[in-house]
Amino acid sequence: MRIRARVIGGLAIALGVTAFANVAHADNYVVYVHGRTQTTWDASAVHPVAGFAPAFVEYNSTTATLAQANVAVRAQLAQYCSGANSCIVVPYSNGALQVGYTQAYYPEALENALYIEAGASAAGGSELLNGFTSLAGQILGATYPNGVDATLSVSGARNAYNHNLTAGVVTYHLGGNTDWRNGLWYATAAFLPGNDDGVVSFASAFGCSSAGSQPATCAKYTGHQLDLAAGARGDGRRCPNGVCGSVDHFGMDERAAYWAD
Repeated sequence: MRIRARVIGGLAIALGVTAFANVAHADNYVVYVHGRTQTTWDASAVHPVAGFAPAFVEYNSTTATLAQANVAVRAQLAQYCSGANSCIVVPYSNGALQVGYTQAYYPEALENALYIEAGASAAGGSELLNGFTSLAGQILGATYPNGVDATLSVSGARNAYNHNLTAGVVTYHLGGNTDWRNGLWYATAAFLPGNDDGVVSFASAFGCSSAGSQPATCAKYTGHQLDLAAGARGDGRRCPNGVCGSVDHFGMDERAAYWAD
């Protein structure tokens, strides 16, 4: 498996070595941060990475607010991504909002993070949660004005913290897309501007600095990049140009977990 050049460079900086092979040990972690509809990371979306142990951030992703849930999130990120430890962070959906909040307000928790590989990032919010009395909000079981959904609207997520404060850690984005094969989540696309995965538009999925209809190559917040890496894997689990075809929102945790090829 060929590890990306940015991983090797990051390890050299964080651990004071010059080759990945010299630093593969138990205090390197791939840290998975689950989304709103999960109580833990999906076990089927975990993929072994040589020299890195998997770690899972657990937090209240429904009834707790962004700030309340982040107490647990940042403590666990600090455990795996600071001190003697280094990490790659793989957040999915609302997990990306939690990680971004940590980058802005608690950068010390990510002092040895090499990079972030976000799947279906909800750090820019979702138009589905802009109107909590709407049909879409009712289907999604919105918890507004309490709980996570108070911040998952577009304005809520974008105003929750300064998205240009990244703790010096680059976030790479993989975003899904929908077609008629995605059923309900293709129908919800009517509530979202431009291309989307049925839950978040490209403006959120790709860390765009502006809301509304945006391309994957939109102007990004500082430190946010499109994942162009190595293109599609032979097994089809990677996504050419960072856009994952007809994979809807709920398949993007697995896609993000394939962070190396």
